[in-house]
Amino acid sequence: MKKWICFFLSIALLLAGMFFTGCGNGKTQAVQQIVIGESTDLGGYDPETNMSYYIRALIFNTLVELDADFKLQPALAERWEMTPDGKTWTFYLRKGVAFHDGTPLTAQIVKQNMDRLRTGMWRSFLPDIADVQATDDLTVVFHLKSPSFIFASDLTVPSYSIVSPTALDVNGKVVKAIGTGPYILEFWQKDQDFVLKRNDNYWGQAPKNEKLVFKVISDPDARAMALEAGMVDFISLRQSLTAAGRLAQNNKLKLEKRLGQTSEMLYFNVNNPVLKDLRVRKAVAHSLNIKEMIPGLLGDSAEPGHAFFSPVFGKYVMPKDVVLPYDLKQAQEYLTAAGWQVGPDGVRMKDRVSLRVRIAFGAKNAEDSLLAGVIQNSLKEVGIIAELVPLEDAALMDALKNKSYDLLMFGQFYIPHNEPSPHYLSGHYHPKAMYGLLTTPEITEAIDQLVITANNKERVALHHKIQGLISEQVPVIVLFHRNNIAAMKKNIMDYENSVGVWQVYRGLEKAYVQ
Repeated sequence: MKKWICFFLSIALLLAGMFFTGCGNGKTQAVQQIVIGESTDLGGYDPETNMSYYIRALIFNTLVELDADFKLQPALAERWEMTPDGKTWTFYLRKGVAFHDGTPLTAQIVKQNMDRLRTGMWRSFLPDIADVQATDDLTVVFHLKSPSFIFASDLTVPSYSIVSPTALDVNGKVVKAIGTGPYILEFWQKDQDFVLKRNDNYWGQAPKNEKLVFKVISDPDARAMALEAGMVDFISLRQSLTAAGRLAQNNKLKLEKRLGQTSEMLYFNVNNPVLKDLRVRKAVAHSLNIKEMIPGLLGDSAEPGHAFFSPVFGKYVMPKDVVLPYDLKQAQEYLTAAGWQVGPDGVRMKDRVSLRVRIAFGAKNAEDSLLAGVIQNSLKEVGIIAELVPLEDAALMDALKNKSYDLLMFGQFYIPHNEPSPHYLSGHYHPKAMYGLLTTPEITEAIDQLVITANNKERVALHHKIQGLISEQVPVIVLFHRNNIAAMKKNIMDYENSVGVWQVYRGLEKAYVQ
């Protein structure tokens, strides 16, 4: 009933939106536009803090960008260079770039943006910057306190988008969405819809679409039903891969699929009194039949977990399978060795206490909800009682940060660009990490060595070493490598899917309605 209510509410919003965008003086105007069913609201105007993770790259640009294949490409900077010690980076800006308000892009504006961003919310993605200099109108020089050999990649994160100075209030807060990107924010009705119009003065190739109309439909099933009913033209299937099979059977629709850069993980709280025992973590891992579970639940919408990172990271991924094989006998032996004996009802007991864990997952994530139930049943087979705890997104992030969980299902975090180094240092496996999962002196030493290593062959070897050291401790189980899937009407032409999940809508720049 809840899903049907969401569906009919979404239809009402769509009709209202169509009236808004399609009527003027009683006449319907033909507009080249694509209507998108989107899970989240625009959120705000600031690409660093409150604007939707998925919309920022349509309105703003960074100095360097990643293309659909996750390869570095010039953006606002047409070229860049690094000194051999990795401590000075120079970026040369494109000529003739203007913001949506007509303000010319200059090196001084870039400096002002970077001075704000390097002390802002996402500063942990950046190395320590000593200072930023605008040496002329089109040249920006970064002096780093310590070497960074992936600084150009760091700058591809959409949080580091360059904003027009006219978008800031007197306190330096971003209060308007004014960038240099292919689309301009035209309209926003909070939690209902927002409209982007084409930037005809875009420095790159202008989009074929005149408008992108986003309708906020938070329920994943309601989004899929809106597409099936013809009320929207396009949806991303992130957090709703379970709908892919059904939509693929609809002869009015088509799906575009590509293996993405994210993987779904089951995190262990290694500080938990029960789960700090490596034998218990291994028992949980051996209890899960990942190779059959994922295809059985998600079909070909995801690839069963096997690598530390998604295979799209190529040479940086250790070739060894990091997911322990399904082996109930081995799982039972590990639990017994850890002192957990089988009780009369089949539940494992130690010191008269039953073996219980809580599994937290996203309440709105359709595939995680299904997986949580299967994992619960799998653990029951070896005598572990699992309680399922669905959480809203903000609460799930808080649980991860505060370690207020036993097991937690979430996407692999802190892999913002084409080399996944920040995942270790800033994300999970270093004393400086934001969401620390596991640290050991040996892992810390290897990560610190990676940071100061320039030679690419040596960097790859260090990546493999770090992943091996982490995997031995089983702080996570890789459940699946996510496919980025978009579903759309068949008259949407030339859509290009991307490796990057936040770039799902960038593929609409070249698309058009036939």
